[in-house]
Amino acid sequence: MEYQFHLDEKGMLMLTSRRAFLTLAGVGLPLAARAMFSRLLGLQLYSLRREAQKDLPSALALARKLGFTELEVAGFYGRSVSEFRRLLAEHGLRVTSFGAEWNQLLQSTSKAADDATALGAKFITCSQIPRKKRLTLDDTLKAADNFNRWGEALASVGLHFCYHTHGYEFVDGPDGTLFDTLAKRTDFKVANFEMDVFWVVFGNQDPEKLLRKYPRRFPLMHLKDIRHGEPRTFDPGTVEEEASVPLGTGEVDWPPVLRAAKETGVERYYIEEEHPNAVKQIEQSLNYLRKLKF
Repeated sequence: MEYQFHLDEKGMLMLTSRRAFLTLAGVGLPLAARAMFSRLLGLQLYSLRREAQKDLPSALALARKLGFTELEVAGFYGRSVSEFRRLLAEHGLRVTSFGAEWNQLLQSTSKAADDATALGAKFITCSQIPRKKRLTLDDTLKAADNFNRWGEALASVGLHFCYHTHGYEFVDGPDGTLFDTLAKRTDFKVANFEMDVFWVVFGNQDPEKLLRKYPRRFPLMHLKDIRHGEPRTFDPGTVEEEASVPLGTGEVDWPPVLRAAKETGVERYYIEEEHPNAVKQIEQSLNYLRKLKF
């Protein structure tokens, strides 16, 4: 059977045909075939970074044309916060997650909070831990202290802090990996994580097992696949943009990952595409999700 979906006004993949509705309700299909991806789905605007740097309004229009209404952003592309917010509103878009740099949070957590609040975001992410070559235990302990402090400050104004994984956190550590130490040392009430599936696999981890090991610790997820055979260097700097491939064409076995995500508390999902030909690959990924059964 052909399944037809559309993205509704909340950015949710929804069934569109009566036949598909009856299928989801269980008419004529075994239970194992009924579950489909129907979660809130947003776009990390970094995916359209080339387009946004050239012409931000056109990039936002493109995001909307692709069917998204929800974005995760990590900058304003030369605009003020108020102008950026106005452009979002003009294109029927909203920001639910805002990325802040380490130094920005270190210097002024309140400024990052003000920017996120002005955009209407509920989550603030940080995507890097300062390090020299490999992440060290000392780097990790300092990061955990900062994450707890920032998370407490952000929680006091109604925001949720998440650290975005990049793969280098999964080197060996005293608790298993340094990510395990980070999870152990951070207070789950104020500091949690954004799972980037690509970088988790790059870090030689199984994303399904990691979700189940740390339920409720990953409220955010980047849906991104990794090409087959990508070397595990634990250094993101060695990875080409072309290593990002459409969902369902790389190493990730998506059905068990998405099932675990749903069962362990992932709240928001964002497609992120690093490949230079991002639009084509985003379209392929959306088509994969529309047909996915798990």
